[in-house]
Amino acid sequence: MLRLQLPFPPSVNRYWRHVGTRVLVSKEGREYRSTVRSLMKHQKVRKHDGDLIVDIRLIPADRRRRDVDNSLKALLDALQAGGAYDDDSQIVRLTVEKFDPETECPRTEVIVRRVPAKLGEPGYRFCLRCDDEFYSLGPGNRLCEECTRWRSRLTGFVPIARGRKYRNGARIT
Repeated sequence: MLRLQLPFPPSVNRYWRHVGTRVLVSKEGREYRSTVRSLMKHQKVRKHDGDLIVDIRLIPADRRRRDVDNSLKALLDALQAGGAYDDDSQIVRLTVEKFDPETECPRTEVIVRRVPAKLGEPGYRFCLRCDDEFYSLGPGNRLCEECTRWRSRLTGFVPIARGRKYRNGARIT
């Protein structure tokens, strides 16, 4: 499994440039690709083979309107150039989430992992907290045993109240 924290990618609207009859990657796109390549080289990233699952969290710098799909081309091409995988056709599941902006640290968080052979089996999942693989006990069970034990130790401090709504500590009726 590979976890990366990368700069926010340029939009596909600024990724391509037309020069005469040719379509080229823009200067901004080439700079982004080389930045990602150098970050991945610094972390000594090894190439993944086979089918892959890629999870992406986009955290922009401001509240400008952005389409999540406009960021994907530059990011996936940069990951390929950096050596995360041979070709983006290896990706069989791609998850993209856009979060609230952070002006001090806009970034992209990426997790690349192989598709386990057991993923097609019923009840086989990834833990939402630690990303480990586990056999689920049912559709509501999304945490592995270790994370469930960790959470149960917190029940003395944080009450678990399903179905109840609170605002600033006061129950809403």
